[in-house]
Amino acid sequence: MSANINLSQSEYVSFADLIFKYTGIRMGEKKKNLIASRLSRRVRACNCSSYGEYLDIIKSDHNVGERNIFISLITTHVTHFFRESEHYTFLENILSNHDNPPTKIWSAAASTGEEAYSAALIMQDKLGSDSWSILGTDICNDSIEKARNGFYPLQGSEQIPGHYLKRYCLKGREEYTGYFTFAKEIRSRIRFEVANLTTLEKLPGSFQPNLVFLRNVMIYFESKEKQMIIDKIESVLSPGSILIIGHSESLTGIRSNFKLMRTSVYQKI
Repeated sequence: MSANINLSQSEYVSFADLIFKYTGIRMGEKKKNLIASRLSRRVRACNCSSYGEYLDIIKSDHNVGERNIFISLITTHVTHFFRESEHYTFLENILSNHDNPPTKIWSAAASTGEEAYSAALIMQDKLGSDSWSILGTDICNDSIEKARNGFYPLQGSEQIPGHYLKRYCLKGREEYTGYFTFAKEIRSRIRFEVANLTTLEKLPGSFQPNLVFLRNVMIYFESKEKQMIIDKIESVLSPGSILIIGHSESLTGIRSNFKLMRTSVYQKI
């Protein structure tokens, strides 16, 4: 592929249509340069002479693997252990002080698993091994595979509080030197599955959560898709269950049976 090839407007519109079809995310005109930069290296790797040629590849039903790579490139976002730490402090407090604490957590946009594992450390510490479970879902197959693998670069452990690190984290050996993972009692209680929030009919394994992390997700969607996602979240929760969204998000303008408990934390009524 030529080094100075450009993404045409018609190609961008076609990519935007596919992104919406596969993820439910609407791309505005301002995202054209972002899409071009995220895809340029992959277009070269596939020996395509244009963005349009790469578009034909991912549209083909014979190239599902490449389509998954495309989705991964588009949806990848920043994540780390104990991100927005106030939410984990809230979880610690409610597990310690609530008569009927949440025992089943759904990490609805789990990415590569840091959110789910962060919650798992708290659940194990407060509840023990046999009384909790976590489901992590994400649209990106590559991210879910990384979460299932459960090994992370050692520098990522710097975000984990020391007492959890000492009690539940293990340094990798041999081919995993420079990485760390989690103790069996942590990993055995977490399940990761590929799922698209905009097309999800039911949760894998008929999982019934009573706390949902839906953080830094709705910023990617328009009002219609936001409403659809919240409706689905609400449908799997019983009254009293908890929904946690990102600090920069709110449910303003969305019809729901959630009441605000504190900033970015809601309870179904």
